[in-house]
Amino acid sequence: MDFSYSDEQFMMYDSVLGLMRQEAGPSACRKTYRHGSAVARQLAGKLADQGVLGGGASEAHGGSGLSLLDYALLFEAAGQTLLPFPLVESFVVTTILQAFGEKEQQERWLSAIVSGETIPTIAWGDDSGRFGTGGVQAVRARGRTRLFGRRKFVPFAEISGLVLTPVYSTELNGVFLTLLDPHRAGVEIEPLHSLDGSYPLASLILNGCTVEEGELVWQGGNLWERALALAQVALAQEALGVAEEVFRNTVEYVKVREQFGGPVGRFQAVKHVAAEDYLLLESTRVANRYAAWLVSEGSPEGPLYAKMAKAYASDMARRVTGDAIQLHGGIGFTWDSDVHLYFKRAWRLAQELGRSTDLREQMARRVVDGQLEEGDGYGYSL
Repeated sequence: MDFSYSDEQFMMYDSVLGLMRQEAGPSACRKTYRHGSAVARQLAGKLADQGVLGGGASEAHGGSGLSLLDYALLFEAAGQTLLPFPLVESFVVTTILQAFGEKEQQERWLSAIVSGETIPTIAWGDDSGRFGTGGVQAVRARGRTRLFGRRKFVPFAEISGLVLTPVYSTELNGVFLTLLDPHRAGVEIEPLHSLDGSYPLASLILNGCTVEEGELVWQGGNLWERALALAQVALAQEALGVAEEVFRNTVEYVKVREQFGGPVGRFQAVKHVAAEDYLLLESTRVANRYAAWLVSEGSPEGPLYAKMAKAYASDMARRVTGDAIQLHGGIGFTWDSDVHLYFKRAWRLAQELGRSTDLREQMARRVVDGQLEEGDGYGYSL
């Protein structure tokens, strides 16, 4: 089987990467540190014009109908340019809506997301900091469904018009997903501090907000597992892009930075670090590609390999960006350099949707007994 990318996929990647280098990059990343989510709001229209937000949605709703396998290169481009926009969340929401949403839900939301009018996000974490389906309880009273609880780690909540969040119902004895407007009555957005200031996070506090029947997506438990698998592969691919870009910049830097009478790149110790980092990068590329294929095909092994790719990519990105800091010397972690922006993005990606140690524990448990306890081990540390 040929796992290489097609010419069409590379053409799409080159086009989108060019747009992201022009509109995003370290400069937009720095603006987000200062001005928050407003930068993402400005980016939405430009990404939509290029068709970047159409992945997962069908052509009938203005999308491209791309699978995770097709879209993987765009997440890599997002990592290379430190894109301050919830691209992963946008893709996951459109994919879930297209595959499992009711016709009315698709008509209401998909075109708005694809056009950039509505920016979707996902409430990833529960109140304990894990990434399971707990934290929000649905209560049915007087013909209305009200939500109570808290979800954490919601990217770009302030500018989002739609939040996908899991909810548990005692009456229904199960989990379903809601499509929630975060700015309605009974919802409070509480900003969180994060290492990566280019990716604002918040908590969503639900104090009895009302949801309508048309805002519910059933089969919540299975859909949440699918959402996690899609996002974990996407984050792994973004981590690859982050590491790839900083590695390329670092190799160019050690060729021109002179010390002890010549460029530091001539020293064996520097060459060995670069060679090891390159090996990690290419190994990650293979793992990500295979995981993306399995998840796109709906394979039962998809969630397992998504965790594997995410764990490996997380460790790789932290290693490569950390080495970049060292090879740049003292300037690497100052605001005069862009290197620390990639370092912080890599560490944020490594924590999101499961640390590598937690994910490996998940994989080991699944291999040993075939069981995976919902939400167990999905930790997030800011």
